Formats: sequence, C-alpha cells, structure tokens
Amino acid sequence: LGALSGTNIVIGMIVGSGIFSTPGLVWQQVGSPGMALIMWLVGGLLSYLGALCYVELGTMLPKSGGEQAYLSYCYKRSRQFFAFLFCCCIQPSGGAANSIVFGGYVLYAAYGSRDTLPQGMVKDHYEWIMRGIGLLSITIITLVCIFSTKWSLRLQNAVTSIKLVVLLVVAVTGVVVLAGGTPHVPSAGNWERMFAGTKTDMSTYASAMFNVFWAYGGWNTLNYCAGELKNPRRDLPIATFGGITIVSLLYLLANIAYIAVVPEEMAFSSREILAGNFTNLVFGLYVGRVVLPMLIALSTFGSVCAALFCASRVVHVAAQEGYFPFARVFGRIHPRWGTPVNALLFNYAAIVLLMFASPPGVVFDFLVNMAGYPMSIFCGLTVGGLLLLRRTEPRKERPFRVWWPVAAFFLIFSVFLAVFPFVPPEEQDLTTPYYLPALLGLFFMLAGIPMWHI
Repeated sequence: LGALSGTNIVIGMIVGSGIFSTPGLVWQQVGSPGMALIMWLVGGLLSYLGALCYVELGTMLPKSGGEQAYLSYCYKRSRQFFAFLFCCCIQPSGGAANSIVFGGYVLYAAYGSRDTLPQGMVKDHYEWIMRGIGLLSITIITLVCIFSTKWSLRLQNAVTSIKLVVLLVVAVTGVVVLAGGTPHVPSAGNWERMFAGTKTDMSTYASAMFNVFWAYGGWNTLNYCAGELKNPRRDLPIATFGGITIVSLLYLLANIAYIAVVPEEMAFSSREILAGNFTNLVFGLYVGRVVLPMLIALSTFGSVCAALFCASRVVHVAAQEGYFPFARVFGRIHPRWGTPVNALLFNYAAIVLLMFASPPGVVFDFLVNMAGYPMSIFCGLTVGGLLLLRRTEPRKERPFRVWWPVAAFFLIFSVFLAVFPFVPPEEQDLTTPYYLPALLGLFFMLAGIPMWHI
C-alpha cells in the first residue's frame, strides 16, 4: 500500500453510517446548531490529536494490529483483555447499531417519517419492525460471509462508492442551499438562533462526543495494517492526516447542510434518520424520500458487512493465537468454504443479542454509547502507553515524535469520557438509567480481566 491507497482506506473506513445517523442526536443533546457544529469541529480535532499519537506508535512499531499490538507491547499480556472486549462488546455493538440504522432508512424509504404515519400496525410497532429489518440484513450478510469470502468483499466494494457519493451529494447540496440555489427550500431559521438553547451539562456533552466519535471511527484504521504499507514511516502520517482532513471537511459541510435545511423540531424528532428528512425536503418525494434514503440504507448495509467480516477475522486470529476462549472451536476454517464459520456465527449471535436486548426508544444511542465507552478508554490506555514508553524506552528510534502535551491532552480527554457518563445529567430519560450504557461497557471490560491471566 502507498500513501494514496492508504488515504483511500482511511476515508472509506471513517465514512459509514455515522454522518447519516448521529448529527440529529448530537444536535438534540447539545441543544443548539452552533454548539453541534463546534462538537463536530472538536471531534475532527481530537481525531487529529489521537492520530498524531498513533502515528508515533505506528512508525516506532511498524506492524499490523493497531491497539492490540500497541497495548501488548506497552502492557505486555493485555492482548487477551483487548481481544475479549473487542470481540464481545465493541464490534458487535457497532454491527447492531448499523443494522438498526439500516432498518430505519428502509422504513423511511417505504413509509416516510414515523411522525407522519397514521395510527396502525406500522406506527405502533415501528421500532420492532426496524429491528426485524436489521435482523434480516445481518442474517443475509452472515450467510454471504459464510459461503464466500470473495462475494462478501465484492459486496463491500460495491457499497463503498455509494456512501461516498451520497455524502458528497449532501455536502454539495448544503453549499448550493446556502448560495440560494434552491428557492423551493424554505429557510429553516436555524442560523438566526445558532446558540439559543445551548446546554451546559457536561454529562450530556460526553454522550454527544461518543456519537461524534462514532462518525469519526476509523481514524486509526491504517494502524491495523501498518505492516502492509510500502514505507510506514513516510506513508502512515501522510495517509492518516490526508484522510482525516478530507473527511472532516465533508462532515462539516454535511452538518451545515442539515442545519440550513431541517427545522430544529424536525431534527430532534428525526434522531438517527435526520439525513432522510434532509433529502426529502430538498429533492422531493421520489428522489428525496425513496431513492437517496435507500442509498443511505445500502451504505449502512455495507458498514454492517465490513464490521462482521473484520470482527469474525479478529475472533478467528485471536483464537488461533490462543488468547480467546474455546480456541479450537473459533480458530477453525471450514474445509469446503474456506471461511471462519464459527467465528462468524459467534458475531452474528452477539449482534442479534445486543440488537434485541437493548431498551426500546433509544436503542441506537444506547448501543453507540455502550461501544464508545470502552473504546475511548482503550484509546486513552494506548496513548498512555506512548507516554510510558517515553520513560521506559527513551532511546528507541521514533521516526515521528508527537509533542508530549498533545498526548497528555488526549489522555485527559479520555479520562473525561470515562468519568462524566456516570455524572447525573440535568435531563434524564425515564425509560433507561443514564449510566446503563457506560456501566455495561465497564462490565464487559471487567469480564475481560480473567482473560488477562489465562
């Protein structure tokens, strides 16, 4: 892989369902469009800071594996711990959340917004129908991955271009709307009250940041395959920073587009379907309410496929190397199909369990926060390991050296994300305890501790 190929990988892995599903949630959580834009800017900046730290580790330890490789080097036997957490919580939660988004956009394309539906079976059971469609998607993807690795990769490649095209359409449309090129679209009035209603609750901001990081997830992707780069010391920083820059610009334009078109009340009720309401308002009934939402659904379908494919390989390799339970079962390759069938079925079961066990009403937000909590801690531990190596191995060659206050700031921010989800917010959802997603993420972390000693 060269710098250009690496940049394409970073862009392709960051851009997923997040930019189409989380902006409405972030806007609702922080209370104003202006603060929502600031959150997206902060998310891009923190991705840069984290990437700076990871580039130092990646050029110092130019091998594949990402956090697992770095944690194993810094803290020695941590790979069992991370493998268990990654396979049992982080990846399945992401797959379940993306499956929910897929179901939501398919329903939107078929029936429109839930708020406009008449009373009846679809509206009364909307959320469970959405989960059912998500179940259908993950079942189809699992079967494809079981029977053919080649076709699963073809499926991923086919939808990768779709999600980038849809994101470009949203971003460019926002510029056109601001320039007055769409007189049929009425002003949403959000620019006149950019910071009206801004909240000051730090617990809420921590939850919003998990949603922002969900959309930026993948900024460290290239570190997982650093060993495949032609010249890691040169190409890793170029590709990582180039990819993050392009994605950050597109994300900012997309959020400006949402704010320019979608009224605040509609944005809050849309939650993870905000992009559907945006395309409907701009492009009308057929293109805006059916075609583009279905393309968003397909891009989400591809994200589910990529997540399942990668997660099953992590389970398989972890089992083969002896740091995942039941190694003989999950380390097997099917003799006929050449795929890790048992690892795929494990991930399928974990995704389905999380999808249907999550509380009603806030299932997507719940899953994102549950996966984001332990992941933010592991990112913090990774950066903490970088600072530790500065003391324990000061003479080790470092082709790229990050300024230590950058690493310290990222570590402090990781502590913020670890602490504030347990601080009571000013406004609480009575259906679900505010601390439950973080508590479950912490539970999975504690459940992985015995693996440390196996």
